[in-house]
Amino acid sequence: MKAAVCTGIGRIEIRDVPKPSPKPGEVLVKIRSIGVCGSDVDGYRGQHPMIGFPIILGHECSGIIAEIGERVDPGRIGQAVTVEPFFTCGVCPFCQEGTYNFCADLQIIGHQVAGAFAEYMPIPSKFAHFKPANVDFEEAAILEPCSGALHAVRRCKIQSGDTVVIIGCGTMGSFATQHCRNLGAEVVVIEPIAFKRDAATDLGAAVVIDPTTEDAAAKVKELTDGKMADVVIEAVGEQETLEQTVSLVKNGGTIMLIGWTGNASDPFDLTNTTFKELTVLGTLGFCRDFPISMKLLAAGKIDIKRIITHRFTLDQVQEAIEMLETGADGMWKAVVNID
Repeated sequence: MKAAVCTGIGRIEIRDVPKPSPKPGEVLVKIRSIGVCGSDVDGYRGQHPMIGFPIILGHECSGIIAEIGERVDPGRIGQAVTVEPFFTCGVCPFCQEGTYNFCADLQIIGHQVAGAFAEYMPIPSKFAHFKPANVDFEEAAILEPCSGALHAVRRCKIQSGDTVVIIGCGTMGSFATQHCRNLGAEVVVIEPIAFKRDAATDLGAAVVIDPTTEDAAAKVKELTDGKMADVVIEAVGEQETLEQTVSLVKNGGTIMLIGWTGNASDPFDLTNTTFKELTVLGTLGFCRDFPISMKLLAAGKIDIKRIITHRFTLDQVQEAIEMLETGADGMWKAVVNID
């Protein structure tokens, strides 16, 4: 089969590699669409702690089940699916209690095991989720970050009427905006890029703030009559935006850190975190979120097409990753399609 193999820092080769066979409990997916993610950029540049070389990158994907392993229902052959990109052990304490995103032997496609920039890819059958006919393959591929954002938002326990400030309207921020809107929150998005601010409005933000021209904290204070936000979601992963969170949230409020810098430590206002009795949350992937995201998407409550700006072929994976890295040509979300 054809695959885009990352052979070293900044090097991708289109190779003919052996077609994998599904093991017991697995299905072999004929890949149709793959989302290009910032993690792919980090892996390509040798800057991701989970990714070594050589590796087939790509973990946001959808396709059609072409083959099945033992102990898999034969009726699954030919089924269109979206892929939850995990291999889990199923026996560790976390898997046993249902929090499989903490699996002691968690392996992620495109990270520790071969990923989706290829014609075929094996995955545990339980993580190949049915794709309804009214959801296309591109949307189904991008369900992965949509589900990650849903997992983060669910952890925040947002109530209808809450004011939620989302810092950054990239891929994760755009989905967090929609999930919070669906919960009845008043969503305020802070985003410096004009076309993403426009998208945030289209996707349900009540207010958008340009931090290059406005004082975000002052604006949030004005909007909330001095109370500040019930929840602040950081979806950028920069020191500056991380530090900003504490000034935007109310006493007793919640901060959710979707973005991360990759540093061992970062400056953070622990004094006011303590005095304001804040709850600071992290998030890791997803856990039972994919089926919920798919239902929302199929029901028209999530818009994925709005953020897809570029399309590539498998032969163009390196170009796609480098364009995402630089933000060239107004790229937001790119997909690689395989006919």
